[in-house]
Amino acid sequence: KPENKDALANILKYHVTPGNYSKEFLMKFKKLGQANNDYVNIEVVDGEPLIGGAKILASVPAGNGIVHVIDKVLLPPAKE
Repeated sequence: KPENKDALANILKYHVTPGNYSKEFLMKFKKLGQANNDYVNIEVVDGEPLIGGAKILASVPAGNGIVHVIDKVLLPPAKE
């Protein structure tokens, strides 16, 4: 619906990190800046990075970076 366009754009931009980061390189960060100007936390569990609590299922090289396929939808933090 047109009234949800901004909210959807915000959710989609929350899934985009400007840059070209391998799965291994992501483990060096505590958080990543997203395209919507929010941050997503990274933690390493059993040697694997979790991005906002999501597990990386696959990493696909693309023309403009790496697409990391994750196992859940990330939602930006609620604005107060």
